[in-house]
Amino acid sequence: MELMEITTEMISKRVQKVKSWTSPGSDQLHGFWLKHLISLHGKMAQQFNEMLQKGSISEWLTTGRTYLIQKDPTKGAAPGNYRPITCLPTMFKLLTGIIADRIQDYLEEKNILPDEQKGNKRKSRGTKDQLLIDKMILENCKSRKANLHMTWIDYKKAFDSLPHSSIIKCLDAIGICKNVGTFIENMMEHWKTELFVGNESYGLVNIRRGIFQGDSLSPLLFIIAMIPLSTILQKTNLGYQTSKNSHKISHLMYMDDLKLYGKTETEIQSLTNTVRIFSTDINMEFGLDKCSTVALKKGKIIESEGINMPNGQTIKCHQPEAYKYLGILQLDNIKHEHVKTVVSNEYTQRVRKILKSKLNGGNTIKAINTWAIPVIRYTAGIINWTQMELDNLDRKTRKLMTIHHSLHPRSDVDRLYLPRRSGGRGLLQVKQAVKEEEHALAEYVKQSEEPALIEVKNQKLLKAQQTKNQYKKTTLQTRADNWHNKTLHGKFLDKIEGKADKEKTWLWLTNGTLKKETEGLILAAQEQAIRTNAIKAKIEKSADDPKCRLCKETDETIDHILSCCKKIAQTDYKQRHNYVAQMIHWNLCLKYHLPAAKNWWDHKPAKVLENEHAKMWDFRIQTDKVLEHNTPDITVVEKNKVWIIDVAISG
Repeated sequence: MELMEITTEMISKRVQKVKSWTSPGSDQLHGFWLKHLISLHGKMAQQFNEMLQKGSISEWLTTGRTYLIQKDPTKGAAPGNYRPITCLPTMFKLLTGIIADRIQDYLEEKNILPDEQKGNKRKSRGTKDQLLIDKMILENCKSRKANLHMTWIDYKKAFDSLPHSSIIKCLDAIGICKNVGTFIENMMEHWKTELFVGNESYGLVNIRRGIFQGDSLSPLLFIIAMIPLSTILQKTNLGYQTSKNSHKISHLMYMDDLKLYGKTETEIQSLTNTVRIFSTDINMEFGLDKCSTVALKKGKIIESEGINMPNGQTIKCHQPEAYKYLGILQLDNIKHEHVKTVVSNEYTQRVRKILKSKLNGGNTIKAINTWAIPVIRYTAGIINWTQMELDNLDRKTRKLMTIHHSLHPRSDVDRLYLPRRSGGRGLLQVKQAVKEEEHALAEYVKQSEEPALIEVKNQKLLKAQQTKNQYKKTTLQTRADNWHNKTLHGKFLDKIEGKADKEKTWLWLTNGTLKKETEGLILAAQEQAIRTNAIKAKIEKSADDPKCRLCKETDETIDHILSCCKKIAQTDYKQRHNYVAQMIHWNLCLKYHLPAAKNWWDHKPAKVLENEHAKMWDFRIQTDKVLEHNTPDITVVEKNKVWIIDVAISG
């Protein structure tokens, strides 16, 4: 690796990945300012290069601020009752992020990272890769009735145990350039953090072992330090084969999560002992209470006494208890039904929490899409969901929305899942989210050249005829057509077709600032979903009179209620009209620096307002010819321009 020099372009590119308003460390600098003070990037590049060349590092740059958050107040001040949250200096995260990017480029260029390690690996699906490979092995073992021995290894405080000397040796072994290696070594020597409980400081702690957590470089350093373990395990030539000539799989890793595979008891003991010896050399210990092993003979679980290691420790067989590997419960196979139950309960619990909150309509949908849906999406391609199960989850979501007055029970289902810019509410459908992820995984596996993923493709675990984008486009188009073709629900869409600017028509939806209850009611009204007398008589074929219950003259439709009923023309309609005019008048007063109330709803429009900027009138305009309608709502007179504003609210 050539000597590294940081350029202005590197800083400008990397700073875009820094979060704008995350809590800063001792520098008290938010990422927002680094993104917008572009003129500083050149000077920052110069100072960063001085650090790389000279190896000198300021104390504040490598000092974190660790806040100890009490988990349970009833348990008092016991050390184990505190959760540490460390805030690192923003400048430190920027600098280490640039270095991490360069090291990643080098690792990819030289193909140094092992396929078995998916932590922090670019162009991979991370844990989903490992879960797919693991699922393939388990199903292959069952179908072939083969022998398989597996061990799950859990490290005790892995990120806090790794010695800095191991990291330095591994960096040197893979050929990291001298100035970066020296900088990292000096940086680790100066690592420290200041402990806080509330606003009270409890002093500085030097970090002599382990890595920082919260920057981009530290996890990469951990992965580099674990490369020798993968190399040693590969050279044992042990592991499971899905067929006679296939690639041997001895282990899978995601950061410190390690799973070992062997064909025989001897193989799994040898692999486990190899891992133990390596771990001991780098001062890392097994968390034996969380380690487990299982043995399969001809595809079925057999009793096992566990793995007895030379140092006297034993990894127990936790049968019949299942083991949670990367969030998925498994033993001899994935526990599909149990995972479905747990995941479904977690999903509905999150949806319920969101709907109970006071978020507006737009943020409610966004919260469901970004906090609840990912719980289900993570299992896509791993758990075998049926169409009925996914439909039931969608039905449950709509029911919860109805219970919390966010969705009318007769509202259009297709419209709910359309984007807001197209007139929908933008909710992600559970079934669509799962299918999209399955299509994306199938496309990814199909294009992969990694031996283990080629085996996944050959086993045909993922079946998809379309790409993710094709599926998404087809689904959205079908949904839009269904909504448009419905007699009642699509009536509003027919009325505005070719007559209105759709982008502006749906602006209130894309803004998403209305209450979720109001949003649901407006959409129900547009879709003719509210049970008016006309709907009851003509659609439901009841014996009710279709006439308006107020004026008794015309059919009681939504259009009639909104703008055509004579009984409320001088009351509700007039009040609605005046509110709109009042808000416009208030905004104009602010624009032209005329007297106005603090809030628009307290504003009382005067007949005449005037200053050096403009005049505002609210009375009849004298004209040469007689005009029947000569009283606009608001008249604004500027120096060279006159605005005549008239408010009309249509149904």
